[in-house]
Amino acid sequence: MRILYVTNGFPYPLTSGYLRHYFLIRELARWHGVTLLSIGGADFVPEHAQALASLTDRVLTFESANGSRSLGRKAKARLRRLLGGVRADSPARRLGEAAAALARDEDFDVVLFSGKRTYPALAFLHGLPLVVDMCDATSARIRGSFRVAPLARLPLLALDYLEVRRVERGLAARADHLVFVSCRDRDTLLPDLVRGRAEPRATVVPNGVDLDYWRRASQELGRDHVVFTGAMDYPPNEDAALRLIETIMPLVRRSVPAAHLLVVGRDPTRRLVEAGKARGVTVTGFVDDVRPYLERAAVFAAPLRFGAGIQNKVLEAMAMEVPTVASSLAADGLRTDDGRTPPIAVADDPRPFAELVVERLLVAAEGSTPDEEARRFVSECFSWSAAGELLEEALRSVAAEARRPAGVVKA
Repeated sequence: MRILYVTNGFPYPLTSGYLRHYFLIRELARWHGVTLLSIGGADFVPEHAQALASLTDRVLTFESANGSRSLGRKAKARLRRLLGGVRADSPARRLGEAAAALARDEDFDVVLFSGKRTYPALAFLHGLPLVVDMCDATSARIRGSFRVAPLARLPLLALDYLEVRRVERGLAARADHLVFVSCRDRDTLLPDLVRGRAEPRATVVPNGVDLDYWRRASQELGRDHVVFTGAMDYPPNEDAALRLIETIMPLVRRSVPAAHLLVVGRDPTRRLVEAGKARGVTVTGFVDDVRPYLERAAVFAAPLRFGAGIQNKVLEAMAMEVPTVASSLAADGLRTDDGRTPPIAVADDPRPFAELVVERLLVAAEGSTPDEEARRFVSECFSWSAAGELLEEALRSVAAEARRPAGVVKA
């Protein structure tokens, strides 16, 4: 097939937050031609595109000038988009115009479309078979943040929520096939998206884990270290890290005074950096390699209170055979479509969460071995090759139906 692949963030480097698309492109490129159109963020450099050159027929990027702005300016931008206003020179519009030009000149079998920010580009792709990767239930994540967000942010979050709901419904209405990253996200979004209409076809295509990369060098767990990883400017991660520092770890240290928390990941917020000055806490900021920190861990802790999708950070810790304690929200994203649940400890309230962390610290102090069952679960349920096969099947079915002459009914 010839696939036109649209993303709202450039899928490289693999710390960009868009690694899903890099690995799916890698899988599709084994047998198909992929043309990538992507909005590049402020950190995009031409060398990033070179990393995709061997996997694609063509890469086109459209620069986004979005940067940090005041809450007022952000709110005005959200409101303008909510009312249907799209700047003539917006990256999404330029991407859509380029996609339409390519489609006029070349015979693409199917469009694989991802991202809420790219939604305006969809107006330029009429008549092309369309698979939409909804990925996660973004509106559910925003709705979940209402109960923990500062009062000053609630108006902006409300505008975000309304805008995302509009986009999610628009994507579902246009798609020939929907793709979700987890069955939890599918089950959360799909009933509301269809709103009484015939339910569109949907496939769960989970993220995978590169098991060759996420592999332990040592067969001994760390002793006193509790680790949490992720992009620390992402609100669910910031909230979880602050909850660990301010609420959970003080409870843990009553039983294990030597317990030390490592918060590992890029772009920690100012509030998180200040909180990280507390005793027994290290906030690292960006690191070249997360694996040495996971090697030091006796336990991985993920007390997320809101979010959506698959928590890649939890999968990576499990692949590194680190015993994990997580909230029910984080664990439910790893539930498989056939009903398997991850072999991790689950708690939501601070005291039982801290007790589970203490249990694992005490076991590690006795010389516990790495958690082989956790890695086995990841290996069996979250491989990129299996994800690629599921996505390819969805793309093939949509492309085949588009080629079928009118009036011919599928057997």
